[in-house]
Amino acid sequence: MAALLAAAGPSAYGQESADIPAKKRNAAKLAGLVGFVNVNCSMLKTDVERFKGAVQSMGVDPAEIDRDALMLQARGYLAAYAKDVPASCTKAQELFGQRGRIIPGIFVPR
Repeated sequence: MAALLAAAGPSAYGQESADIPAKKRNAAKLAGLVGFVNVNCSMLKTDVERFKGAVQSMGVDPAEIDRDALMLQARGYLAAYAKDVPASCTKAQELFGQRGRIIPGIFVPR
């Protein structure tokens, strides 16, 4: 899953936080993409339950993403995705949309 999430887009400010375990970094990356999509992609919205299930399958409690280092990491990813809104929305659809290559159904049509 880690290699597949790397395809989801840029890392936070171009670098990964070495002190955060890979599973948690991937959950933060997905959370950043979710936040980005909900604000910037007019054709997509998040299936919240599917997102929470995906994060849990990574071994991360979804509540962890809303605090401390993971929250900061997720915000960093959100900012990185916002650097190219059209490309990031397209990538979100391709990788996590209804027919997504990584985790289908995280993003659904609005």
